[in-house]
Amino acid sequence: MRSLSSHRADAGPPPIDRLSDLLAREDPGGVLGLYLLGSWVSGGLRPDSDIDLLIITRRSLSLAERQRLVAFLLQFSGRRATVTPGRPLEVTSIVLDDVVPWVYPPVCDFVYGEWLQDKFVEGGTPGRQTNPDLAVLLTTLRQHWEVLQGPDPNDLLDAVPPQDLHRAMHDSLPPLLDDLVGDERNVLLTLARMVFTLETGQIVSKDEAAAQVLDSLHSACRSGMELAIGGYLGEVHDDWSKRQVEARETARHLARRIGRLGTFPGQ
Repeated sequence: MRSLSSHRADAGPPPIDRLSDLLAREDPGGVLGLYLLGSWVSGGLRPDSDIDLLIITRRSLSLAERQRLVAFLLQFSGRRATVTPGRPLEVTSIVLDDVVPWVYPPVCDFVYGEWLQDKFVEGGTPGRQTNPDLAVLLTTLRQHWEVLQGPDPNDLLDAVPPQDLHRAMHDSLPPLLDDLVGDERNVLLTLARMVFTLETGQIVSKDEAAAQVLDSLHSACRSGMELAIGGYLGEVHDDWSKRQVEARETARHLARRIGRLGTFPGQ
């Protein structure tokens, strides 16, 4: 975990400070905490990495609060940012009573991500929905996080049971595979991280997990994974237009491996 003071000293991205100011000023949902997690905190921030933020609130956001938050984030996030330089942002908001006590599948109150921008530009607003991936995010939060507002998140949240972390990965697998075409790099790296987490119980950066899984892949799949890693690190331009067969085979291989790892008894 990095301290807030070190974040300030490192002159982190302006959107983080501006979002913190917005939440302090408008208090949407009754903000209990704002946390930075993922690559920025763990030291694995890559050229195209999202900046991952979690908001914990007392109540569900109103429609007006959702609309204002989306409008704010669109200014700073990714390729369509009007305040530059843009950086992909992934902002998740949860209501404390939705996850404490912990239940599966968990409910996500609000999520903003680069992959949803088209919907938001057209006027869409994120709503409440069950989201298995929240189990992975909250497990990651217990390992790599930085407080921007509020208390230590471990003082607010229950730990996600290991069996629900496993269940979340299995439940997330079909929609992830559906997104392969057009998002090959991210899907393959995410599958590799799922394999690594299911085998070791640890959550690490995508490139680290893929590197650990790499040696266990046969040659055809290994070259695809190497391309995904290189693209993620900004070392190569990963053009998948002529490597669709390879991408599909690598994804199928990793999915079968995830399936063989199974789930906990009773699931």
